[in-house]
Amino acid sequence: MLSLINNFTKFCIVFFICIPHIINAQQQHSRKNIYAWPSADAPKIDGILDDQVWSDPYNLNDLTAGNTTMLFDKKEDNKYISEGYFIQNSPNNNTLSSQKSKIQIAYDNYAIYISAQLYDTAPDSIRTNMGERDSGGNGGDFFIASFDTYNTQQDAYEFVVSASGVQSDRIQGTSGWDGNWNEIWSSAVKVNEDGWAVEMAIPYRALRMPNGNEQIWGVNFGRVIARTGEVTYWNPIDANKSGYVNQFGTLRGLYDLTPPLRLSLSPYISNVAMSKQGAEQVANTFSGGADIKVGLGQSFTLDVSLVPDFSQVQADNEVLNLSAYEVQYGEFREFFTQGTTIFNKHNQFYSRRIGQNHFTSSDNLLLENESYKYKPTDAPIVNNTKLTGITEKGLGIGILNSITNETYAIIEDSVTGERREVMADPLTNFNMISIEQSLPNNSKVGVMNNNVYRGDDYKSSNVSSLDMQLFDRTNTYKLNAFGSLSQEFFPSEYTETEEISSYTLLGHKISTSGGKVSGNWRYWGSLNIESDTYNPNDMGYNSSNNEIYASTDVSYHEFIATNFYQKYWLRLGYNQNWLYSTKDNITKRIWGDGYLLFNNFWSFNFDMAYHPGLSYDYFGPREEGYYFKEYASNNGGITITSDDRQKYYGSLRLSYWNRPEYQQLDNYISYSQTYRATDRFDLTHSVSWNNQRDEKGYTTTLYTSNGSVDQVIYGNRDVKTFENNITSKYYFTPKMSLKLRLRHYWRRVNYDEFYQLSKEGDLFPTDYTDIDENGNPIQNTNYNTFDLEMSYSWEFLPGSFLTAMWRNELGSSSYNADYNFSQNMQEMWTEPQLNTVSIRLTYFLDYQQLKKQLSRI
Repeated sequence: MLSLINNFTKFCIVFFICIPHIINAQQQHSRKNIYAWPSADAPKIDGILDDQVWSDPYNLNDLTAGNTTMLFDKKEDNKYISEGYFIQNSPNNNTLSSQKSKIQIAYDNYAIYISAQLYDTAPDSIRTNMGERDSGGNGGDFFIASFDTYNTQQDAYEFVVSASGVQSDRIQGTSGWDGNWNEIWSSAVKVNEDGWAVEMAIPYRALRMPNGNEQIWGVNFGRVIARTGEVTYWNPIDANKSGYVNQFGTLRGLYDLTPPLRLSLSPYISNVAMSKQGAEQVANTFSGGADIKVGLGQSFTLDVSLVPDFSQVQADNEVLNLSAYEVQYGEFREFFTQGTTIFNKHNQFYSRRIGQNHFTSSDNLLLENESYKYKPTDAPIVNNTKLTGITEKGLGIGILNSITNETYAIIEDSVTGERREVMADPLTNFNMISIEQSLPNNSKVGVMNNNVYRGDDYKSSNVSSLDMQLFDRTNTYKLNAFGSLSQEFFPSEYTETEEISSYTLLGHKISTSGGKVSGNWRYWGSLNIESDTYNPNDMGYNSSNNEIYASTDVSYHEFIATNFYQKYWLRLGYNQNWLYSTKDNITKRIWGDGYLLFNNFWSFNFDMAYHPGLSYDYFGPREEGYYFKEYASNNGGITITSDDRQKYYGSLRLSYWNRPEYQQLDNYISYSQTYRATDRFDLTHSVSWNNQRDEKGYTTTLYTSNGSVDQVIYGNRDVKTFENNITSKYYFTPKMSLKLRLRHYWRRVNYDEFYQLSKEGDLFPTDYTDIDENGNPIQNTNYNTFDLEMSYSWEFLPGSFLTAMWRNELGSSSYNADYNFSQNMQEMWTEPQLNTVSIRLTYFLDYQQLKKQLSRI
């Protein structure tokens, strides 16, 4: 096995480094320049470009330079006004846009200002679809302004305004894009006879910038014309070249900018009322708290959440999990979604761990006649603190700390009625530190450390890791490397017969990957090694360890449009897995996929895979020393998506999975559709159906009287899963909206035969029966979750919100797996419903804005 890994490593070295590289000649673009102009008077942000600074920026009598040595040469007007055609990134890469654009930039001591006249030969065709904040254009036209304030060609602040006036913003860090990042800034748009105009005011509070007499920033501007599908940029972003910020132009003419004191406070009050059907009382909770942002120096921001309130967080998309792996749910809590990109690497940070109940109260704690009356499902968060930022030299730092409170389970004696409390979770501290240093050519190196401390009598943990990403000078080749060490600290345990001393369990993960990431031909290879004791799951997420994984693939990309298509790519790959502890083979897989975008903006995806020979599932049986032998299988699917520029568009997915040895056949079909009835009203619907026939899956484990494994039971089952989602949105204004969300998930599991799993991975007959004393099947399951949410949001002042939400939750689980849809709905609606109504008011206070307003009095 070790020789196989060595041979694979040698192959990667030869494949990625030693063979001659054939690089197609590509059109090279130099960095464009635009100059900003200092203004004595800020423009009025109304979308009407009639301010003095835009109409006559060269009139020195009305402008005041921040530096008296700054020279203004009217012969170089194009330095300050950029007017012309952007360059397409899509659909026709590196060709001129169909429409002209005009850009100007001004600044004062408070903000940087942008004006953009986006010419359009058919102003009536400009799409002004409204949407939620951070929804981009939502099918409409939009404009993008991006600033790389440290000019590192890696980090950028991006501000987006749609033709309807909806704002979006995001931040690019060394770890990728953070679309959940939000800042408070001003913008206005206006459709005019020449097209549409944009004005933006980005306060320095929203940016991080160096000190210095003269500053040079990276900058780019983008424009999307929805009806033609054009994505264009002022400084070209070549689709055939890796990277985004490294293809920016430069912004010059910025003098004597002083990073401001950044201090903001967002106090809130909220009221939550909960009522379960059949209950006599309504649980009502009134609370208040605050979110504080403090700028520490020019680069860092301290976020503190006092008495966090997550009452209006979207409900989880719960499922009936039949696999051996934990379900990873999405994060919707704002504190853990904003500014956390630096932490979200290699699954080292799974924020849902914070507030999660980590200990299941054991039945060993129960005495005779006792049972649990209450078991906590989560641990309340006391406070959250986060420090993030990046220095002028490209050093990014993130520190996060959260504290969760104790939780207690309640045990009741069924004879005496007495109750007692037992601790389920101790006071717990979660801490993470992440440091990254950007390097030339879009490269970086970083370290991370996670620490979870629960006190001396409970298990604690620490995970340390090193991360590296290297590009060559042309951003054509890339190499990644990652290493991690996990430590679990177990306390001493005492029983009636023995004492188990405290001990530390160590585990490790090592992974490396690399290849060619630009050009038409691209290739990639990777090797990942996880020991059987590697466990980052106290604060991270790792579905399984004890595995060696190797893969390689090659792909071809074409971005030059023809009369038939706009672009396409094809990829072919191979991967193989081994068990780390024994080096036994797990599985082999040959696969391929591809994508084609037609000229009419319809698209086609396909994927296919083949698992040859025998594979071995060491995780499914849930018991050490057991594995399940899996025979050859194959799968494939296609996805067809219609033109999303239209009012109505949809996407159809068809796929199958087949294992001939057991006559197993799975079919999956899904369809999603969106109807933009008007610029203000959207309706989105998705439905899916998955039919798994004759699946061989883990059912249960039978134990002997002394606690050892007697039989691992597998079953032959049909699993049918139906999911239906509806989302409806109405936008009163760009700042006010109403949203309705409905989800129904239904899964039926029907067993018809059971087997005993041998330690050699084969299935044999068993005398196990799943019929209870009432004659009902124990293992059959008819599972439902139904969630209905209606939410209202109004941004009545910049950063200040009034929000309200009503949520109805319903769930059921029974053995009636043979029910049809009508019978299932009747059974589900007999279950009690949980209704929650919450109202929250948040007010945003910014020190710089208050200071500016007071200076005018």
